Amino acid sequence: MMQRSLWGAVYALAIFWICNGRPWSPYLLGLPLLGVAWEFWRMRSLNITQRGIGLSYTLLAAWSTYHLMSTWEDSAGFILFSIFVLIWISDSMAYVGGRLLGRTPLAPTLSPKKTWEGAIVGGLFTLLLGSAYLVQLDGPTSRFTEFATWPRYAWLLPAVIAIVAPFGDLVGSKFKRMAQIKDSGVFLPGHGGFLDRFDSFLLSVILVALLQSYILVA
Repeated sequence: MMQRSLWGAVYALAIFWICNGRPWSPYLLGLPLLGVAWEFWRMRSLNITQRGIGLSYTLLAAWSTYHLMSTWEDSAGFILFSIFVLIWISDSMAYVGGRLLGRTPLAPTLSPKKTWEGAIVGGLFTLLLGSAYLVQLDGPTSRFTEFATWPRYAWLLPAVIAIVAPFGDLVGSKFKRMAQIKDSGVFLPGHGGFLDRFDSFLLSVILVALLQSYILVA
Protein backbone atom coordinates (compact mmCIF):
# COMPACT_ATOMS: atom_id res chain seq x y z
CA MET A 1 0.00 0.00 0.00
CA MET A 2 2.88 2.38 0.78
CA GLN A 3 4.35 1.65 -2.66
CA ARG A 4 0.96 2.45 -4.19
CA SER A 5 0.84 5.78 -2.34
CA LEU A 6 4.38 6.72 -3.37
CA TRP A 7 3.70 5.85 -6.99
CA GLY A 8 0.50 7.89 -6.79
CA ALA A 9 2.62 10.94 -6.02
CA VAL A 10 4.93 10.11 -8.94
CA TYR A 11 1.97 9.82 -11.32
CA ALA A 12 0.45 13.08 -10.10
CA LEU A 13 3.74 14.87 -10.83
CA ALA A 14 4.01 13.11 -14.19
CA ILE A 15 0.49 14.19 -15.14
CA PHE A 16 1.32 17.75 -14.07
CA TRP A 17 4.37 17.71 -16.37
CA ILE A 18 2.49 16.07 -19.25
CA CYS A 19 -0.53 18.37 -19.04
CA ASN A 20 1.56 21.53 -18.96
CA GLY A 21 3.24 20.81 -22.26
CA ARG A 22 1.79 21.12 -25.74
CA PRO A 23 -1.99 21.15 -26.28
CA TRP A 24 -1.96 17.52 -27.37
CA SER A 25 0.14 16.30 -24.44
CA PRO A 26 -2.79 15.25 -22.17
CA TYR A 27 -3.66 12.65 -24.80
CA LEU A 28 -0.50 10.80 -23.73
CA LEU A 29 -2.62 9.59 -20.82
CA GLY A 30 -4.26 7.29 -23.36
CA LEU A 31 -1.09 5.19 -23.49
CA PRO A 32 -1.44 3.64 -20.02
CA LEU A 33 -5.15 3.09 -20.70
CA LEU A 34 -4.16 1.11 -23.78
CA GLY A 35 -1.83 -0.80 -21.47
CA VAL A 36 -4.75 -1.61 -19.17
CA ALA A 37 -6.83 -2.83 -22.14
CA TRP A 38 -3.94 -5.02 -23.29
CA GLU A 39 -3.60 -6.54 -19.81
CA PHE A 40 -7.31 -7.36 -19.72
CA TRP A 41 -7.00 -9.06 -23.10
CA ARG A 42 -4.01 -11.09 -21.89
CA MET A 43 -5.88 -12.45 -18.83
CA ARG A 44 -6.46 -15.83 -20.44
CA SER A 45 -7.94 -17.25 -17.22
CA LEU A 46 -10.95 -14.98 -17.79
CA ASN A 47 -13.65 -16.13 -20.17
CA ILE A 48 -14.51 -14.02 -23.18
CA THR A 49 -17.43 -12.33 -21.38
CA GLN A 50 -15.28 -11.33 -18.40
CA ARG A 51 -12.55 -9.99 -20.67
CA GLY A 52 -15.18 -8.12 -22.66
CA ILE A 53 -16.46 -6.48 -19.47
CA GLY A 54 -12.91 -5.49 -18.53
CA LEU A 55 -12.23 -4.05 -21.96
CA SER A 56 -15.56 -2.19 -21.99
CA TYR A 57 -14.79 -0.77 -18.55
CA THR A 58 -11.40 0.46 -19.78
CA LEU A 59 -12.88 1.91 -22.98
CA LEU A 60 -15.51 3.75 -20.93
CA ALA A 61 -12.72 5.26 -18.81
CA ALA A 62 -10.80 6.19 -21.97
CA TRP A 63 -13.91 7.80 -23.48
CA SER A 64 -14.54 9.68 -20.21
CA THR A 65 -10.96 10.98 -20.25
CA TYR A 66 -11.29 12.08 -23.87
CA HIS A 67 -14.68 13.67 -23.16
CA LEU A 68 -13.23 15.72 -20.30
CA MET A 69 -10.30 16.85 -22.45
CA SER A 70 -12.39 17.71 -25.50
CA THR A 71 -15.04 19.52 -23.44
CA TRP A 72 -12.76 21.63 -21.26
CA GLU A 73 -9.70 21.92 -23.54
CA ASP A 74 -7.29 24.27 -21.68
CA SER A 75 -8.59 23.05 -18.31
CA ALA A 76 -8.04 19.36 -19.12
CA GLY A 77 -4.64 19.30 -17.45
CA PHE A 78 -6.04 20.89 -14.30
CA ILE A 79 -8.88 18.36 -14.12
CA LEU A 80 -6.71 15.28 -14.69
CA PHE A 81 -4.01 16.49 -12.33
CA SER A 82 -6.63 17.16 -9.65
CA ILE A 83 -8.03 13.64 -10.02
CA PHE A 84 -4.58 12.10 -9.48
CA VAL A 85 -3.84 14.39 -6.51
CA LEU A 86 -7.13 13.43 -4.85
CA ILE A 87 -6.53 9.72 -5.48
CA TRP A 88 -3.06 10.07 -3.98
CA ILE A 89 -4.52 11.75 -0.86
CA SER A 90 -7.13 9.00 -0.58
CA ASP A 91 -4.59 6.17 -0.92
CA SER A 92 -2.03 7.74 1.40
CA MET A 93 -4.42 8.61 4.22
CA ALA A 94 -6.26 5.29 3.91
CA TYR A 95 -2.90 3.57 4.41
CA VAL A 96 -2.13 5.68 7.50
CA GLY A 97 -5.65 5.25 8.89
CA GLY A 98 -5.56 1.51 8.29
CA ARG A 99 -2.21 1.13 10.03
CA LEU A 100 -3.30 3.14 13.07
CA LEU A 101 -6.98 2.26 13.42
CA GLY A 102 -7.70 -0.64 11.07
CA ARG A 103 -9.84 -3.37 12.61
CA THR A 104 -12.70 -4.17 10.25
CA PRO A 105 -11.86 -5.68 6.81
CA LEU A 106 -13.42 -3.77 3.93
CA ALA A 107 -13.37 -6.66 1.45
CA PRO A 108 -11.40 -9.56 2.95
CA THR A 109 -11.64 -11.82 -0.10
CA LEU A 110 -10.49 -9.13 -2.54
CA SER A 111 -8.03 -7.01 -0.56
CA PRO A 112 -7.37 -8.39 2.94
CA LYS A 113 -5.31 -5.39 4.08
CA LYS A 114 -8.00 -2.80 3.36
CA THR A 115 -10.18 -1.80 6.31
CA TRP A 116 -13.31 0.27 6.77
CA GLU A 117 -11.45 2.46 9.24
CA GLY A 118 -8.73 3.18 6.69
CA ALA A 119 -11.30 3.90 3.98
CA ILE A 120 -13.17 6.32 6.26
CA VAL A 121 -9.98 8.14 7.28
CA GLY A 122 -8.90 8.31 3.63
CA GLY A 123 -12.30 9.63 2.60
CA LEU A 124 -12.42 12.31 5.29
CA PHE A 125 -8.92 13.59 4.53
CA THR A 126 -9.66 13.55 0.80
CA LEU A 127 -12.75 15.65 1.43
CA LEU A 128 -10.99 18.12 3.76
CA LEU A 129 -7.58 18.43 2.09
CA GLY A 130 -9.06 18.15 -1.40
CA SER A 131 -11.54 20.95 -0.77
CA ALA A 132 -8.81 23.17 0.67
CA TYR A 133 -6.57 22.36 -2.31
CA LEU A 134 -9.25 23.27 -4.85
CA VAL A 135 -10.35 26.49 -3.12
CA GLN A 136 -6.85 27.96 -3.12
CA LEU A 137 -5.89 26.65 -6.57
CA ASP A 138 -5.44 29.14 -9.38
CA GLY A 139 -6.06 26.93 -12.38
CA PRO A 140 -7.10 27.69 -15.97
CA THR A 141 -10.46 29.41 -16.16
CA SER A 142 -13.42 27.38 -17.37
CA ARG A 143 -16.89 26.62 -16.15
CA PHE A 144 -15.56 23.41 -14.59
CA THR A 145 -12.70 25.06 -12.72
CA GLU A 146 -14.86 27.96 -11.60
CA PHE A 147 -17.39 25.44 -10.29
CA ALA A 148 -14.82 23.08 -8.75
CA THR A 149 -12.87 25.84 -6.98
CA TRP A 150 -15.87 27.86 -5.79
CA PRO A 151 -16.00 27.38 -1.97
CA ARG A 152 -19.68 26.47 -2.08
CA TYR A 153 -19.06 23.48 -4.35
CA ALA A 154 -15.35 22.70 -3.84
CA TRP A 155 -16.28 19.61 -1.83
CA LEU A 156 -18.04 17.87 -4.74
CA LEU A 157 -15.02 16.63 -6.71
CA PRO A 158 -13.17 15.46 -3.55
CA ALA A 159 -16.36 13.73 -2.37
CA VAL A 160 -16.63 11.80 -5.64
CA ILE A 161 -13.00 10.65 -5.41
CA ALA A 162 -13.27 9.89 -1.67
CA ILE A 163 -16.14 7.49 -2.32
CA VAL A 164 -15.10 6.04 -5.66
CA ALA A 165 -11.30 5.61 -5.47
CA PRO A 166 -11.29 2.74 -2.92
CA PHE A 167 -13.91 0.87 -4.91
CA GLY A 168 -11.98 1.39 -8.14
CA ASP A 169 -9.11 -0.43 -6.45
CA LEU A 170 -11.46 -3.24 -5.43
CA VAL A 171 -12.79 -3.55 -8.99
CA GLY A 172 -9.22 -4.08 -10.19
CA SER A 173 -8.65 -6.62 -7.41
CA LYS A 174 -11.82 -8.47 -8.43
CA PHE A 175 -10.61 -8.88 -12.00
CA LYS A 176 -7.19 -10.07 -10.82
CA ARG A 177 -8.81 -12.51 -8.40
CA MET A 178 -10.95 -13.94 -11.20
CA ALA A 179 -7.84 -14.23 -13.38
CA GLN A 180 -5.97 -15.87 -10.47
CA ILE A 181 -3.05 -13.45 -10.63
CA LYS A 182 -1.45 -11.14 -8.07
CA ASP A 183 -0.24 -8.42 -10.45
CA SER A 184 -1.82 -7.47 -13.76
CA GLY A 185 1.54 -7.21 -15.54
CA VAL A 186 5.19 -6.23 -15.31
CA PHE A 187 4.99 -2.63 -16.52
CA LEU A 188 7.13 -1.67 -13.50
CA PRO A 189 9.09 -4.67 -12.19
CA GLY A 190 8.20 -5.14 -8.54
CA HIS A 191 5.25 -2.76 -8.75
CA GLY A 192 2.84 -4.55 -11.07
CA GLY A 193 1.20 -3.55 -14.31
CA PHE A 194 -0.94 -0.75 -15.69
CA LEU A 195 -4.14 -1.96 -14.02
CA ASP A 196 -2.37 -2.17 -10.64
CA ARG A 197 -1.39 1.50 -10.90
CA PHE A 198 -4.48 2.97 -12.61
CA ASP A 199 -7.37 0.94 -11.14
CA SER A 200 -8.65 3.82 -8.99
CA PHE A 201 -8.33 6.27 -11.88
CA LEU A 202 -10.55 4.17 -14.18
CA LEU A 203 -13.65 4.37 -12.00
CA SER A 204 -12.86 7.89 -10.77
CA VAL A 205 -12.61 9.44 -14.23
CA ILE A 206 -15.92 7.85 -15.26
CA LEU A 207 -17.70 9.42 -12.28
CA VAL A 208 -15.95 12.77 -12.78
CA ALA A 209 -17.20 12.77 -16.38
CA LEU A 210 -20.72 12.28 -15.02
CA LEU A 211 -20.12 15.15 -12.58
CA GLN A 212 -19.06 17.48 -15.38
CA SER A 213 -22.23 16.54 -17.28
CA TYR A 214 -24.16 17.81 -14.26
CA ILE A 215 -22.09 21.01 -14.28
CA LEU A 216 -22.89 21.58 -17.96
CA VAL A 217 -26.63 21.53 -17.31
CA ALA A 218 -26.51 23.22 -13.89
